Amino acid sequence: MPHLPSILPTPPTHPTCLSLLQSCASIPRFLQIHAQMLRNHLFQDPFAAAKLVEFATTFPQGSLHYAHKLFSQIPHPTIFSWNTLIRGFANSPSPVPSLQLFRRLLSSSSRPNSYTFPFLLKACTRLSALDAGEQLHSFMIKAGADRDIFSINGLIHMYTTCQRVDLGHRVFNTSKELDIVSWNAMLSGCINCGLFNRAQQLFDEMPERGIVSWNAMINGYARSGDIKTALELFDQMPEQNVDSWNTLIAGHVKCGRLDMARKLFDQMPIKNVVSWSAMISGYAQGDCPNEALALFEKMKELGMRPNLAAIVSMLSACSQLGALEQGRQVHAYIERNKMKMDPIIGTALIDMYAKCGCIDKAFEVFDALVPKDVFSWTAMITGLAVNGHGMKALELFAQMELDGIRPNEVTFIGVLCACSHGGLVELAEGYFDSMRATYGLEPTIEHYGCMVDALGRAGLLEEAVSLLQAVPPNAVLWGSLLGACWIHGNAEVAEYVIDHLIKLKPEDGGVYVLLSNIYATRGRWDEARRTRMLMESKRLEKIPGCSSIEVCGIVHNFRVRDRSHPKTFEIYQMLDEIGVELKLAGCQPITTPVLFDIEEEHAVAHHSQFIMTAFFVAGKKNVKAL
Repeated sequence: MPHLPSILPTPPTHPTCLSLLQSCASIPRFLQIHAQMLRNHLFQDPFAAAKLVEFATTFPQGSLHYAHKLFSQIPHPTIFSWNTLIRGFANSPSPVPSLQLFRRLLSSSSRPNSYTFPFLLKACTRLSALDAGEQLHSFMIKAGADRDIFSINGLIHMYTTCQRVDLGHRVFNTSKELDIVSWNAMLSGCINCGLFNRAQQLFDEMPERGIVSWNAMINGYARSGDIKTALELFDQMPEQNVDSWNTLIAGHVKCGRLDMARKLFDQMPIKNVVSWSAMISGYAQGDCPNEALALFEKMKELGMRPNLAAIVSMLSACSQLGALEQGRQVHAYIERNKMKMDPIIGTALIDMYAKCGCIDKAFEVFDALVPKDVFSWTAMITGLAVNGHGMKALELFAQMELDGIRPNEVTFIGVLCACSHGGLVELAEGYFDSMRATYGLEPTIEHYGCMVDALGRAGLLEEAVSLLQAVPPNAVLWGSLLGACWIHGNAEVAEYVIDHLIKLKPEDGGVYVLLSNIYATRGRWDEARRTRMLMESKRLEKIPGCSSIEVCGIVHNFRVRDRSHPKTFEIYQMLDEIGVELKLAGCQPITTPVLFDIEEEHAVAHHSQFIMTAFFVAGKKNVKAL
């Protein structure tokens, strides 16, 4: 350890070290102080050692692992040291060690005090560990430690969080001392368990209603979909703060009422970062990514610093749109503002880059991410799979297993997708079987969809039919199989699939279109004509597809024969030029997938993807025109 003349010019004394520790503002300096205390035998003092543990536990850049090592070296730790470490783990992402420490505490020379139990109850609450909570409650009763108001509130919160409102209510009714926190804990517990009548009764009986109580009721009704009652309570509030507005906005967002949420957002007298984040997240989750991007830009213009939720929602919006340039800007913002690259942001970045086709950049983020959780691994595996790197995805999955990361259901969707795209049917079947056998995961509709896709791509249509007959009817799965029938031109299996699809989705015109196309590709024109006539008699239409492209940070959407774009004239002029050049080069359009009774070449030439391509080429040739 280097000499510290500027910090400790003379051999440090007990008060000197504690004073330095109190003003310490960095981990390197903390380590130096710790080293000096060891060198001068000051660590033997339980009080001084407890202060070291406290710093390592509570400092923002501290380490619970280091604090635990310090604690284990204290010969006779005080109850303050025990409580400090128990509290640190109770507040951490992994609260289990706090309960293990309590068991060690009981066999030590120290005894728990009134500060110990609220921390332990918080750990039980965060773990939803009802059994451990009940055992702790029994111990508290025997020790006479269940009368402290902090412990009472912790018990109420623990029981209601574990869905045992009856036990929480028993503590509430038998306690001689209650405060507004007790009432709010009971009120929130009833709301979270869907007991709105009991919550309303408690709310009416409250001796004192704080703004937290009002917000809890508004939040409960809003989340349950009873927006009318939530609005009535909001109007009755004696005082509305920004949290009240945010609660109401979040409720509207959850119910899918984005227009009303935006109206409230615009009416807010004061907005904070939570307000902006709630609205941006609502747009991103509500399939309105363009609105999310626009609001994010406005937020930055006003000098508001986005929080974690807003950043993740923005990356989600960029993923939905394939808006790579804007995704890169968000990444640059994260780095420029030195935001912590935790697994949540890292996973969102991996997903965004992968969905935008930048798989190398996604892998770069993945490699640099520490630590990596199951979601990070899953995002990378899925990204590789959908970008045509199936074998690399499977290699990464094997590495994930070696590293001891347990895959979840979504991980297996990526793995099965990799097998499907790579034509690895036998491997897909092996992974599919291992979900139950190895990991105890029950396959969902998505997993069956991946298997149908794998079998369909390989032309094993009969095997795919057998698989679907073993699961509950699902239009998406049968539709996927119909697509495989079209690829392989198998009209016989397609007819069987159509019978199931018509029962499941009788109003889907796309089903009839696909069957008609299959007949046409096989030269069965009479059947194709009858299918079209049946579709017309039912007055069904196929929902047109859409193609998107991002240029200069703006996403442009196009549909077949689209003439809604402001630069339609330039686009179609370029489309004609491309058509002429293709003909001169001897290229002929493939029209077999197009319905037989429409202008085939015209339909192909004015497909949304061709219009999008013409837009991009025109922009390259003449940026000013766009």
